[in-house]
Amino acid sequence: MTWLDDVRAALEPAGLNQLGVIGRDRYDASAPPELRARNVHPGARSIVVVGSGGRAHWERFLEWVAADPVGRLARRPHPLDDFCAEVFAGLDRLWEGCRVVFPTFRAPLRLDFVKLGELAGLGRRSEQILILVGDRFGPWLALRAAVFAPHELPESTLPRHLCTGCPAPCLQAVAPAGIVDSASHLRACESCIVAPAEIYLPLQRMYHYDRAAGRRALCALYGVADEVAA
Repeated sequence: MTWLDDVRAALEPAGLNQLGVIGRDRYDASAPPELRARNVHPGARSIVVVGSGGRAHWERFLEWVAADPVGRLARRPHPLDDFCAEVFAGLDRLWEGCRVVFPTFRAPLRLDFVKLGELAGLGRRSEQILILVGDRFGPWLALRAAVFAPHELPESTLPRHLCTGCPAPCLQAVAPAGIVDSASHLRACESCIVAPAEIYLPLQRMYHYDRAAGRRALCALYGVADEVAA
């Protein structure tokens, strides 16, 4: 097995089921000078973009929370991000010589993860709903990490644009106001005709599109008081 095979096998059980590879030259051609590979991680020869499609990562997250709802949910402002980071931390042997960057508010480095997802072949940015839409999961895909790796890896094929020629029911769902807030964005995603069977679970959608309400619902589900909100 290759290093990439090992990474895929290690992340899949946590629902991190989308991986794509960007070669250094392709990455640098799209990155601003300050974020080119030599400035992010000089030893990088490939960038592996990791995503979670559909419900699997969320379901593993709920199992993780259930083991300690107070410590893993009630006392943490961003428990889903923490779960993902913990998964990566538990695989530190795989990241030797790598730099892992997460798309979180706390990250010291801000990358355009939608662009990275495109370059890694995971989907294309929709002009209508402004997020990545991919063949397998449609708009129900979240990007979780970019691994700047010292390995020369086979580059992913660039994806086709699924919105080309589409009648755009996503825009019809929010007309005439258009996508102006998270609620209208969610309605647009729910109307997308790509991979509708992969739609997030109701509580998962709430958490992603209304974090405060999602936290309250999760705390109620596990019978704990939200200490962050308090």
